[in-house]
Amino acid sequence: MSDLRLPPQPGEAIDRSQTVTFSFNGQTITAYSGDTVASALLAAGVRELGTSTKYLRPRGVLCAAGYCGHCLVQAGDEPMARACQTPVSEGLVVEAHQNQPWPGPEDLPGLPPVAEQHAQIGFHYKHVFSREDWPKYDALFRDANGQGRVNLGTPHQETWHEYWHADVAVVGGGPAGVRAAQTLAAQGAKVILLESQAAPALQHPNVTVLGHTTVTGWYKDHWLAAVRKNQLFKIRVRATLIATGAYERPALFENNDLPGVVLGSAALRLIKQYGVKLGQRAVVFTANDDGYAVAQTLTAAGVEVAGVVDERAVAPSSTAWPVFAQSTVIAAQGTDTVKAAVLAPVGGGPSLTLACDLIITSMGYSPALEILHHAGGKAALDENTGELVPTYLPEGIFVAGSANGVAEKTAVQMDAALAAYHAASFLGLTASIEKLTPLAAAIAAHKANVRRTPLSQTFPRFPSSTSASKKFVCTCIDVTAQDIFDSVADGYQHVELIKRYTKFGTGPCQGKLCGFTAAALCAQAMGQPLREATLTTIRQPITPISFSVLRGQHMEPTQITPIHSWHLAHGAKMLVAGAWLRPLHYGDVISEVRAVRERVGLIDVSTLGKLRFTGAGAAALLNRLYFNRMEDVKVGRVRYGAMGNDEAVILDDGVTARLGEHEWYTTTTTSGAGAMFEYIQWWMQSGWGEGAHCTDLTEAYCAFNLAGPHSRAVLQKLAAADISNAAFPYMTVRDIELADVLCRVLRIGFTGELSYEIHVPSGFALHIWEALMEAGREFGIAPFGVEAQRILRLEKAHIIVGQDTDAMTDPIMADMAWAVKMDKPDFLGKRTLERILREGVSQKLVGFRLARADIAPEEGLQIVRPNTTGKLESIGYLTSCKFSPTLNAVIGLCWLPREIAEQNGAAFTIRLQNGAGLETAYVHHGPFYDAEGKKLRS
Repeated sequence: MSDLRLPPQPGEAIDRSQTVTFSFNGQTITAYSGDTVASALLAAGVRELGTSTKYLRPRGVLCAAGYCGHCLVQAGDEPMARACQTPVSEGLVVEAHQNQPWPGPEDLPGLPPVAEQHAQIGFHYKHVFSREDWPKYDALFRDANGQGRVNLGTPHQETWHEYWHADVAVVGGGPAGVRAAQTLAAQGAKVILLESQAAPALQHPNVTVLGHTTVTGWYKDHWLAAVRKNQLFKIRVRATLIATGAYERPALFENNDLPGVVLGSAALRLIKQYGVKLGQRAVVFTANDDGYAVAQTLTAAGVEVAGVVDERAVAPSSTAWPVFAQSTVIAAQGTDTVKAAVLAPVGGGPSLTLACDLIITSMGYSPALEILHHAGGKAALDENTGELVPTYLPEGIFVAGSANGVAEKTAVQMDAALAAYHAASFLGLTASIEKLTPLAAAIAAHKANVRRTPLSQTFPRFPSSTSASKKFVCTCIDVTAQDIFDSVADGYQHVELIKRYTKFGTGPCQGKLCGFTAAALCAQAMGQPLREATLTTIRQPITPISFSVLRGQHMEPTQITPIHSWHLAHGAKMLVAGAWLRPLHYGDVISEVRAVRERVGLIDVSTLGKLRFTGAGAAALLNRLYFNRMEDVKVGRVRYGAMGNDEAVILDDGVTARLGEHEWYTTTTTSGAGAMFEYIQWWMQSGWGEGAHCTDLTEAYCAFNLAGPHSRAVLQKLAAADISNAAFPYMTVRDIELADVLCRVLRIGFTGELSYEIHVPSGFALHIWEALMEAGREFGIAPFGVEAQRILRLEKAHIIVGQDTDAMTDPIMADMAWAVKMDKPDFLGKRTLERILREGVSQKLVGFRLARADIAPEEGLQIVRPNTTGKLESIGYLTSCKFSPTLNAVIGLCWLPREIAEQNGAAFTIRLQNGAGLETAYVHHGPFYDAEGKKLRS
């Protein structure tokens, strides 16, 4: 690797006092703070940054401004990062995007000839694929699509949206944008100046400058979207002034995509901002005076200029380098990088080969008018300069500087001031109107220098050649000039159709660099004059936006329990459950299950919904809401209940405790807490609430479930009351003082063991939790999470509403007919259940045990059986499936046809994921563990 770093340059962007080390394709690269990945690699002599998508040709830096798709790399976890815009950082791992459905560039310098025949334009529309060959082509196409690698484990980055309002948005922070913003601010307008690169040094109380902020789209009524890193600005203004500059257009010649073919603006940027030499010997290819300025800069940087090739008939004289007037570059020679440039007279004649390792092009500009097109503006070709310049500006839209086709420095300043005064006048700032006429007159007097220096009158030139080498129009998609002519020959007669047939302008650059050349080629191929060349539709966004930035900040509230920090401190992996964060496990799920079955465990169930019903009408209300009978629950007793709607669909379940004659305490599922409270309120306000009042206590109380054979012994150490089995039997509720805090304790058994659900005022949650953990220390207590709880409940064949049920599940289907009391006068779903009981159900929820214990099929997999034709048809699916360490078996719940579900021990077949085969399982009725419930009542 060579060192192409220049001595310090005035105003350079790098800090040479701070070195940064990163790797590229496994090779260590030393750079300076402020370098981009591209500038650091070029300084180290690395030119090839990857390969093209279709022909696997080598790709290097072209524009160095983030417009093209030449330098896309994998930068850490970020795929398709633009190397010229990605700053280096210590330890950054950068890899080239190698598009290799065939042998890669290290094995073959280009695409194999056979494959290349199948990559010609439109081949996939024309080629007939046999049934036998199609899978091979299908795999090839899929492998060839997309670049980069997505790391699903990448930590989430916070993104957010901000809303801004101003009088004028000035888009572009170059000389024109800064002058326009200053002029508008001086007229009293409130201005937002947006610049995609570093913020310009502009300070004014009326101007807000947003640097490194890219406007990605203009929308109706002057609504602009702009992105800065992980931030999306939504900006509303009264007028928009476009000072976005212009894109330098690549030249069209054979092998114009090789590394070492670089735009003149890119060469200037890399030399002046990053001190990178680029090469040793250059050929400058130009059609305007800008090419000579580039040649001067190259010479000053120590690059030998082998010659300046100027397409114009009259070129500036020079003694510094050979000038080839009225000549053109027809080809670049080389395989992986530029080795020479082939020149020829414009009108034809013998060619000349100049040895070089750089071809710098300066062939003209395309004003950056995406925002103008978004707003409905129009542009037309200026045949003198070969640029599309604005011809129609919608109301409130103004254009200045290079975007307006103005290039000379003084003219740019004047043009920006004129556009600013027009914008101020539009805003009603009358002081600016009087300045319009004299400024317009001054620009007219300066007219000779307003536009860019004339180009060759024959521009754009598309030299013909018998060579098989390619002249690339769109290097993002590997679209060649011949592809466009072939598209017209295939019958496409509109630029939009040709775009879709060839895919030009659909890659990372979105037509910024190739759009005009492609449009001009389309016009030429269709026999139209150049002035009729039409750009394709320009849509938002102008530059890519990540989905995370579009999403913005997390707007939904995240709820945590009062002991959340304790869980984190003890290694809990958290789970999102509705709006709550709950411990999924503490590192070893199997150990947590065994702790509950063999000793004692403690789980935080504070996320359960908690509702208090009071009043003489409370019993009647609950009797109507639940399938169960609630009005006969005795004071001090607890009853399980399932709540439904008028279609008998199970909405939620939980336990209900009767605290007094007219006082009830009910729990709901975590996900249903808020919804059930609103649902109950709706029915109360619809006529069922007479004499009843419902209060949501979900966040007022925390709840912990103490479960396991030693749970009574642990609780007794803290309790001031007798909690023996006789004094505190199963399915009862007591208010007990624990560790000097009055708690509500429900003796219930979701886990299948002796257990107590302790409801404590939230302010005392951590105190009670730590007291329980300390009291249980001698018994081997362990905290357990949701995953262990799911296994424990599955061993008892308890359902989870929303997982084992869906929006069509009624209690008869769910094998919960025991909970339905049809002799109640009325309740939600009664009429539907009468019909269901009369007609029967076709599917039932039932337990199963897998024949094997070494695999656990994913929940949601299909249950199948052969149909009359011998093919497998789906007859059900798994809702829950876990390995039970207690039973040393895989168990679960599933939906099956009634005729199979009602046969205890009946065999059925599960189709595994990804074609991994079939597995046998057997229907199991009732709980898998402690079927008689003795442990619950012990």
